[in-house]
Amino acid sequence: MEITFQTKTILITGAAGQLGHAVAKSYSASGAQRLLLLDKPEQRAALEAQAQELEGRYPACAVHVYCADLVETAQIQSVTAQIRRDGFGVDVLVNIAGMNFLEKAVDVEEDVWDYLMDLNLKGSFFLTQQVARDSLLDRGGNVLFIASQHAVVGNQMRAAYCASKSGLLGLMRVLALEWAAFGVRVNAISPTYILNDKNQDVLRNANYKRKYLQRIPLKRYARPEDVANAILFLSSDQASMITGHNLMVDGGYTAV
Repeated sequence: MEITFQTKTILITGAAGQLGHAVAKSYSASGAQRLLLLDKPEQRAALEAQAQELEGRYPACAVHVYCADLVETAQIQSVTAQIRRDGFGVDVLVNIAGMNFLEKAVDVEEDVWDYLMDLNLKGSFFLTQQVARDSLLDRGGNVLFIASQHAVVGNQMRAAYCASKSGLLGLMRVLALEWAAFGVRVNAISPTYILNDKNQDVLRNANYKRKYLQRIPLKRYARPEDVANAILFLSSDQASMITGHNLMVDGGYTAV
């Protein structure tokens, strides 16, 4: 059965990144009626270029650009109010925005801890809450959180990151229970290391390959398209009986 998103409006956070771009492209190719691309204000030019590219390739899909720093709840309220004023109800919300800092636990400063928690967990929650209030709880739909294999298994140098991503999984399960009665499915995807243009030199370094790649049974890093395919499936009608689930896209990393 073909996966299609005709008549659907998709809101993607962290849309300027390579994963966000892959997800936006996949939804456009699958017939989405409208994409709402959201990222930080300094990413506006990148978002506008992406919107122009997608509309040129998929003219049936309208692409709109929004900017907000999800660390700031006032900006979350402002951007969701703008989406309401534009007359858009959201059918699928994909929470990609997030960040990591590599530090030993004994060295983590409070401001770093707070920033990661505010972006990775708090911001995702309050954006999702407002989108649910505005449209999802009335029309039904899907929420997806991008967690991490490190939400399931620990890894050194990632105390705040692991804690924030583990928190996303707890949040996902609560929302799945509370919102099922409204026809809203809530799931998470936990990828392994995703190879992209920014990190490929590091991840292909011999030391990193020994440290990380050898722990992945399939012996390759994930590609943005691998994660995008999982996102499309979980938000499609083919997954209509799946909610409260964390789908591992990790090449077997957590099976060891």
